[in-house]
Amino acid sequence: MNIRTINVVEYADDTVQQVVAYPDTPEGNGEAEAMFKACAMENGMAEVDTVDCLNDGLFEQGDYQVFIVHSS
Repeated sequence: MNIRTINVVEYADDTVQQVVAYPDTPEGNGEAEAMFKACAMENGMAEVDTVDCLNDGLFEQGDYQVFIVHSS
């Protein structure tokens, strides 16, 4: 059995800070993207970089990283 999810992972100071899983649905994808954007913007991402960071699935600045990844 596979459980398809979209995960937002925050990593800082060599430690996973949090992992939040959303269902792999249009609604879950929207929620995951919103969380990714909020986390990244709180840590210095400029609004103009949102699309590129979402396409890359990564924002990083200094020792902070946030990822958005699909799993199955």
